[in-house]
Amino acid sequence: MNPSADILFSYLRDVIYNPSNASLNVEDLPHDFQDLGSGLKFFAECVMETQNLARALSQGYLVGQLPPHNNEMAAPLKSLHASLKHLTWQAQQIAQGDYNQRVAFMGEFSEAFNTMVEQLSERQQKLEDKIDQIEKQSTSLEQSNLLLSALMHYVPLQIIVLDKDSREVLLMNNIAAVEVVNNPKYIADISQLLQACKPDIGPPDGEFINIQYTHSGVGRHFVVKAYPIEWHNSNAVVWAIDDISDTKNQMEVLEVQAYHDSTTKLYNRAFAMRTLNEWMDDKKQFVLIFADLDRLKYINDVFGHSEGDIYIMNAARHLKAFSPDVVACRIGGDEFMLLVPNISYDEAHKKMTELCKRFQSDDYLSDKDYSYSMSFGISVAEAGTALTASEILSLADERMYEDKRTRKRGRSRASSAE
Repeated sequence: MNPSADILFSYLRDVIYNPSNASLNVEDLPHDFQDLGSGLKFFAECVMETQNLARALSQGYLVGQLPPHNNEMAAPLKSLHASLKHLTWQAQQIAQGDYNQRVAFMGEFSEAFNTMVEQLSERQQKLEDKIDQIEKQSTSLEQSNLLLSALMHYVPLQIIVLDKDSREVLLMNNIAAVEVVNNPKYIADISQLLQACKPDIGPPDGEFINIQYTHSGVGRHFVVKAYPIEWHNSNAVVWAIDDISDTKNQMEVLEVQAYHDSTTKLYNRAFAMRTLNEWMDDKKQFVLIFADLDRLKYINDVFGHSEGDIYIMNAARHLKAFSPDVVACRIGGDEFMLLVPNISYDEAHKKMTELCKRFQSDDYLSDKDYSYSMSFGISVAEAGTALTASEILSLADERMYEDKRTRKRGRSRASSAE
């Protein structure tokens, strides 16, 4: 074989099978082969750049430098890279509750992705509809007309007739009798709870009263309605007691699913926005705090997503401890929102500064090669403020990003000083 051809074939073989050692000195080739060698070297560089990009995409990495514009061989992969980055952003938006995202540029995948988003949206809607349905059922139950003339031994309610003055039991049905057998203090306990809710319970004005009753460590929820009645020429009161514990528990489970973040157990974005609008409507005085974790992506990329998840959960733990009455919410991947009533800007800023210091010294970091930190911004909603919820959100968001920029500049100056 011609020595020049042998050099070129050897270089091509290295490019394919041993790219780290692939080397070609065009000056070693005869003059007639140098243009071919230069072209072949450019071709090999394009191949290796394309391979590196393909390898990164196959491993899910969307960061790093792309091949230059003159590498036409890599153009389809660069287009795929751009599509995947946009798809990643759309997935993040969906995770924050935006179910309007759709994909129309990835063939069969688009159909599967869009179907998944529609199913998630339908599931969320069904969950919220179920909560509304249970709430309506409970309201309907509270508005029912409970009459003693019903067959009291067959209705699924506890029916108790009491002398209005002496509180002597005049009559009860079997369901109520079982309660009294299991707990002789049952009547006295219920009477005390009703008196605490409405001292003038007998004769009542006919309204339903919700009480929580605990016996032997077991908590139950009752809906009670009392009726005045004349019983054998004596004034009496009838209690109709419905045990709604199962319904209440079911509602609480559904609310946890619909309004809590599954990773941190904090409230989610939907609950945060609902609470913010309710507080605005009620003209409460409160502060809104936006907090954003610094360098979460770096921890995910370098130390793994499991460490990133622990970072998020540790941040949630610290934020939840801000104060006893804080409404702590996770509204995005690394973003949190706190709603705190009846607190000033200065007090909130001081508490958040102290919280950030504790967070930076978290015990979990004792043997780690990275640090924790978060940026935050605070806005104040005075009672009856003319600001809208959107304006309060935007102000806290701007201040949070300003804090983040300040922190970045501080880190840059520290690095320069080193």
